[in-house]
Amino acid sequence: KIVDNQGRALPHDGEAVGELLVRGPWIVSGYFENREATAAAVEPDGWFHTGDVAAIDADGYVRIADRRKDVIKSGGEWISSIDLENAAMACPDVAEAAVIAIPHPRWGERPLLIVTPRPDRRPGRDALLALLAEHFPRWMLPDDVVVIDELPHTATGKVMKTRLRELYADRKTAS
Repeated sequence: KIVDNQGRALPHDGEAVGELLVRGPWIVSGYFENREATAAAVEPDGWFHTGDVAAIDADGYVRIADRRKDVIKSGGEWISSIDLENAAMACPDVAEAAVIAIPHPRWGERPLLIVTPRPDRRPGRDALLALLAEHFPRWMLPDDVVVIDELPHTATGKVMKTRLRELYADRKTAS
């Protein structure tokens, strides 16, 4: 099932997004010797909080949009970091992209796009934002774009968004 922030089940319309919860005999019932983590992740009736943000359609197909910790919560709306990253990767100048939330005084959080260039290329802020504007409403667009030589990665090759959040924690929005 998919629930909102208050734990209410969302409609199976393919549009409403919330946290994906799962339950069944093959699903973890708790964390070994960690009651606090178990209480936070497993409901008393066995539903496990996956940490995934998803939507479910009328036929029961689930579309996972993002990880809950990576979603940008801006003005009461959720912005998918994955959708923005995938769209930014369509730019021929971009080798790799990551989107993180940065604090905003009015909206709570706003997206920051961080990209690495392809060899002998230099992605431009305005060109990237124009590309994204073709696919997203204005309120979803990143407030700024940062071009760096290399994104930090884990040992398994995933972008270390936790490190990016640390590096850009004090960054002010451009707009």
